[in-house]
Amino acid sequence: MFKRRQRIMQTSPISRPPQRVKAPAWRRESPVLRQALDAVSAVNSQLLDALVESARRDAPGFPLNESLRSRMARLRLEERRRAAGCGVFLVDAKFVEFSCWREMALPSETALSTETLPPWLPIEESRSLAHSALLLAWYVIQANPAVARVLLGMGASGVLAYRKLTIGDLAQVARCRPHCVRPRWPTRADVWAQLIEEAGGAEPRDSQSATLRCLEVSAGDLNWSSAYIEPSA
Repeated sequence: MFKRRQRIMQTSPISRPPQRVKAPAWRRESPVLRQALDAVSAVNSQLLDALVESARRDAPGFPLNESLRSRMARLRLEERRRAAGCGVFLVDAKFVEFSCWREMALPSETALSTETLPPWLPIEESRSLAHSALLLAWYVIQANPAVARVLLGMGASGVLAYRKLTIGDLAQVARCRPHCVRPRWPTRADVWAQLIEEAGGAEPRDSQSATLRCLEVSAGDLNWSSAYIEPSA
């Protein structure tokens, strides 16, 4: 009886170890993507902390639609961390038309006029956020330009130009033009409202819809960049 049971176990399909299947390319690259997304989440957290601080100060200069101020001010720490993990970079450093840093990357070209933006953070905090955002963008672009285009909404010419910047260049932009670094999509109250709502619900909810919305808007940035920036680059 024992030998018969042993033979059944050996021939049973349940007892056979699963065959190893070669992982697709995107899974083999996932460690790099995971590192990039972790870094994006960290800088997003820095931005959201700064936005909450700005909203709670009740002072002029809040960089999003004023209708979002009270809702942003109520976001707790764990809710901000949840929103930061949306998978899309929420910080903008003129990545689409790259006016803040174009003359450093492309010194032979005529510099674009840079709109003077009002400060929304104390200068040291502003410089800290700018340095984090610029350095992260540089890291992601160096590691995987294709991923960078999705996360940052940058066109191919913007990625190529940004790759020419040195760490010293980034430090100079962060020091001299920190107020260029701001939240993305400042006029899209609907995008930020959805992000805040899903992060600040009574119970943690699947944030895929907010992530998809952010990816959709980021893709719109990429299409805009391709249509208006690429041909002249």
